[in-house]
Amino acid sequence: MNRRLFIYLFVVFCLFLWAFDMVHPWPKTSVANAWGRSYSLYDTIQKRKKLIVGTLINPVSYFLETKEQSGLEYDLSKAFAQYLHVDLEIKILTNRQELFDALEKHKIDIAAANLQFDPKKTAKFQFGPSYYSASWQLVYRKGSKRPKDLKNLHSGLVITKGSGLNGLLLELKDQYPKLHWKVVNKPQETLLFEVAKGDIPYTIANSMDVASAQQIEPNIAPAFDIADEASVHWYIANSRETRLQAALLDFIHQSMEDGSLARIEEKYVSHLKTFDYVDTRAYVRAIKDKLPQYQPLFEKYQGDLNWQLLASVAYQESHWNPNATSPTGVRGMMMLTKATAERMKVTNRLDPKQSIEAGSAYIHLLLNQMPEAILEEDRIWFALAAYNMGLGHLLDVRHLTKELGGDPNNWLDVKNNLPLLSQKEYYKKLKYGHARGYEAFQYVENVRRYLNIIRNYLRVQQQELEALENESKDSKLKEEKDND
Repeated sequence: MNRRLFIYLFVVFCLFLWAFDMVHPWPKTSVANAWGRSYSLYDTIQKRKKLIVGTLINPVSYFLETKEQSGLEYDLSKAFAQYLHVDLEIKILTNRQELFDALEKHKIDIAAANLQFDPKKTAKFQFGPSYYSASWQLVYRKGSKRPKDLKNLHSGLVITKGSGLNGLLLELKDQYPKLHWKVVNKPQETLLFEVAKGDIPYTIANSMDVASAQQIEPNIAPAFDIADEASVHWYIANSRETRLQAALLDFIHQSMEDGSLARIEEKYVSHLKTFDYVDTRAYVRAIKDKLPQYQPLFEKYQGDLNWQLLASVAYQESHWNPNATSPTGVRGMMMLTKATAERMKVTNRLDPKQSIEAGSAYIHLLLNQMPEAILEEDRIWFALAAYNMGLGHLLDVRHLTKELGGDPNNWLDVKNNLPLLSQKEYYKKLKYGHARGYEAFQYVENVRRYLNIIRNYLRVQQQELEALENESKDSKLKEEKDND
């Protein structure tokens, strides 16, 4: 049975339970809250007009970007709160154990933090539908000896406190008696970076976290899965009534049908599916060595764009080489054609200031030509495809997408048809003819990947800077206290 059919049948069943509960409600003594009073979880959320979701700070699930909340779990939670016609409150917990403790005590309504299915928790909590899958992976440093299994892992394994791994490893110890590990009170991402730097030999992490950390520290390498891949779910505070669970199932079903779930996954997860060690290492090195020189120019000429996006486009174009020249004659940091340079009044394409200013202006010009029917968050990807292959070919692929039954205003539909522009059976019917559509497809995918890497790299740098500042303050306070 395919996933969509399964979810559909499950939704129908849960909606039946919801309808039954509306006519023959469970006794309101079903669940007791932290103060000992009984309540219905769904009714409580509606009465307080607020959905409380617990999560963990994570580069995929939840993070702050320019002080704005972002992440896959945040976007999904916000959309679900809108579905319920209530406000959203996010509560940040330190680790998974704290998350489940808060859920059990009804301090939060839902736990959403890239949480894999755990059959042992079915007695305490309800589950939402799966929206992707992940596995626990043993991680080592690329270049060191790759462990093949847990059999000879006698030392060097470090895991984070409250991750839920301790119980899993205790079970595995029956099979591998010599298995030994250390539990530390550090974030999972920190341990992954320590592996990359050689500070610790091994750790275990969720495969999604591993893929994300690799984009910043490419020396992180998964050795093997220590358990089978498991589905990822939201956990719901337990209740005998099923209305919140049924509502969540219907919401996910609708999100799959209207494409909003796919758009969220595209935004936060798609770039993790591709990892090129050499390219990523070169890009991270360029962020350290080259970006500081040109960052002021990207910030100055960003206009309505994010400067990091503009920088990502420039790296895709020239690897931040102001003297770059291609065999086709495009030149400079933003690889402008002679015609585009003349249009944008550029006198020297090899001048990084002129190139970045003109490249940004041209992207803005293309953005302004995008139809209003295209979602705001997708407009930039349409514009970048046009930047790469020309506006005429973008018009062609949108027309082709509509002919093939897709939505010409949906980037996911359009991007999948870009490669068809190089196939004669399709381009012979199009106004602007043949185009290297796959190159445009890969161009936008690369820009999105570079953008996510630079955002996460700068986020980690900021965290490290704040940690050093806090350490310095603590040291100063201790010194003052000792002097007193």
